[in-house]
Amino acid sequence: MVACLTILATIASCLLWQGTSLHAAESHFQRKVAPVLAQHCLNCHNDKDREGELSLESAKGFWAGGEGGEIVTSGDPDDSSLMDYITPEDGEAEMPKGNKPLSDVQIAAIRKWIEEGAEWPEGYVLEEPKWWSMKQLSRPEVPSSESDGKALGSWIRNPVDAFVLSKLQEHGLEPSPEADRAALIRRLYFDLTGLPPTPEEADAFVHDEDPQAYERLVERLLTSPRYGERWARHWLDVVHYGETHGYDKDKPRPHAWPYRDYVIRWLNEDKRYDRFIQEQIAGDVLFPGTVDGIEALGFIAAGPWDHIGHAEIPETKIDGKIARHLDRDDMVQNTVMSFMSLTVGCAQCHDHKFDPITQEDYYSLQSVFSALDRSDRKYDDDPAITSQRDALYEIGWSLKTRIEELKKQLKQVSMREVKSEEEASDDIPEGPSKNELEEQIEESNAELAGIRKQIAELPEPKQAYIGMVHHGYGTFVGTGWGGGKPRVVHVLDRGNILTPLKEVSPSALHCFDDLSGALEVEGTAPEGQRRVALARWLSDRRNSLTWRSIVNRVWQYHFGRGIVDTPNDFGRMGGTPTHPELLDYLAIEFRDGSQSLKDLHRLIVNSATYRQSSRAPAELAAKAEAIDVQNRFLWRANRRQLDAEAIRDSILHVSGKLNLQMGGPSFQDFVIDKPEHSPHYEYRLHDPEDPKSHRRSIYRFLVRSQTQPFMTVLDCADPSMMVAKRSETISPLQSLALLNNKLAVVMAKHFAGRVTEREGEVSDQVAHAFRLALSRSPAEDELLALTKYAEQHGMANTCRVLFNVNEFVFVD
Repeated sequence: MVACLTILATIASCLLWQGTSLHAAESHFQRKVAPVLAQHCLNCHNDKDREGELSLESAKGFWAGGEGGEIVTSGDPDDSSLMDYITPEDGEAEMPKGNKPLSDVQIAAIRKWIEEGAEWPEGYVLEEPKWWSMKQLSRPEVPSSESDGKALGSWIRNPVDAFVLSKLQEHGLEPSPEADRAALIRRLYFDLTGLPPTPEEADAFVHDEDPQAYERLVERLLTSPRYGERWARHWLDVVHYGETHGYDKDKPRPHAWPYRDYVIRWLNEDKRYDRFIQEQIAGDVLFPGTVDGIEALGFIAAGPWDHIGHAEIPETKIDGKIARHLDRDDMVQNTVMSFMSLTVGCAQCHDHKFDPITQEDYYSLQSVFSALDRSDRKYDDDPAITSQRDALYEIGWSLKTRIEELKKQLKQVSMREVKSEEEASDDIPEGPSKNELEEQIEESNAELAGIRKQIAELPEPKQAYIGMVHHGYGTFVGTGWGGGKPRVVHVLDRGNILTPLKEVSPSALHCFDDLSGALEVEGTAPEGQRRVALARWLSDRRNSLTWRSIVNRVWQYHFGRGIVDTPNDFGRMGGTPTHPELLDYLAIEFRDGSQSLKDLHRLIVNSATYRQSSRAPAELAAKAEAIDVQNRFLWRANRRQLDAEAIRDSILHVSGKLNLQMGGPSFQDFVIDKPEHSPHYEYRLHDPEDPKSHRRSIYRFLVRSQTQPFMTVLDCADPSMMVAKRSETISPLQSLALLNNKLAVVMAKHFAGRVTEREGEVSDQVAHAFRLALSRSPAEDELLALTKYAEQHGMANTCRVLFNVNEFVFVD
């Protein structure tokens, strides 16, 4: 703490730099020092928080010092402890605490300020700058194609390239040549569909002389139903979709899959993104009577759910209250992080330390979801049947109410008959006789039985596991509370459910200057109006985080790295954009255009930036790696490892066993042991020859507590976590799995059977297997080596080798 104070004091002294004139002093302080303090120090050392009892908002607070006293010796930076704290050693500095060290330029500016007196201009007050992601979107000017005499202007195919080229030139870099067609077709196929091209498709594209062949390929892949299956996997990672509850018992969710199918369908239909947001938050209210409006609410219920805390412990108990608090927390974090790339969970216990999110903001968001629970909802996918069923339920409900009233009257009549005339009570009303009432009850029961029969004759309704409230007719069997009435939500002292403070009402975040967080929902309004208001706030064109977030996510999946490399955190603890103008250009084009993800894909994959080779010429690479070894500025394409699903699907595809059936319940590649209590998901007992499991990986049943070993080794996402960017590892276990896993062994056998059906020499069969696996013909030395191996060890083992070739699991 003393160290922190000393650092801040030194910085403050730097701010007091005294030049030859007051104007010069203000100029250096305001231009060079104050911005550093405001951006890196003021969030902790302000008049409100006073970390270490020090505030840097004004000269008064600065000179008052902190716990360790003053932190700068005016005129002597070497005797100022601030310089010790901000000067890095071995790449690390004590301050700014928890963040990267200041740059050499920033440190030099502070040193100069101290040397010249560290004077703080009179009346000058520091203000924390608006963070980049929360500033209003404004359309940037597309950079000119001028390139200092270099013939690079013709390289630009669309505005994406203009922004990228401008940044490359700023750093003395230049782009790489275009990749060859063999590399491009595999890159496009895996990016847009998650599957490899057939040898015939690859050959046709490579030899197509049409100058628009690439663009035509893009269009064909975007219209493929495989596109939705590929890109749904990315979104399901983000929202931590799973098909078991997680927690202790981790019971299955047999009706979670309709949400997965909804995401696939939405992507293939290419509906507007604002509707995608609105359907997932309040589809039942905004789009009543639609299948999407129900199935999309699986978003709210996508995450883990404590079966014990909800189904076995009542809400009146402390553990029940905690379970429901955590459930709402999951809903809030999933919503804000998925759609806005902003962390809010820290505000459970205190105001967010880095971003403008208060505890009240956080609990006001909980209030939006306070009536919701997670359960299976019955519904029809035919609007006519929905209307018919609703009408029959309405009649049945009325009949049931009438029968109960008739039975009440019958009881009163029976009471009258057993009393003597003298004892008869005047407060027993006159009415129908006992026989008349019995007859009316019999008739009503017969009518009710007829209604029930009509309901039973309707098609069996579908079920979806969604976020919902009690909705009448006795069909809700979850953990509803108060007939759907929103729970009262309080700010909790340090997040403790036992110490509630102020009661809150529904509200969003107050982090934008031009978009209020007030949702203006009446306290007596139906529950759904809270979610409607939030859905509209999230999809408001002024919500800059929403539009920056989605285009950054799409960019990341095409390039392996986002323009902002922390796709779930656009706050102060996250990264900053490498190409801020490009990010805003894409966000505005997307927001103000069709809001079509397919249009966004077209813009990106048709760019020269995307088409670059991953192998830059040696001279270019040597220079570029010295400047930008991580390729943050995109002077070449990134060679990328395929994800677990693409590898598994490719194995099935080349083996001729991939089943392209779409939709419906997920296949299970495990056997459930002890399902009556806490299920054990035994993957080792599954038979990989089972044809039901030969579907695409998007349709695999996702278990939270016991992830699939083969997929886990290949860095599959953990469905218990919101995974915005998967880990990428290279390990011996991956090679061993691709050689020895039961699926790999079985599919290698089928792969071998597929190629040996062809007549010809072993070398011909090996060449065919090579083309199926890698979408190209083998070179002479490759063919010779593999043929020799096949003759010695058999075709099945040769196919296992092909599964392990780098080119099979990477895309150039």
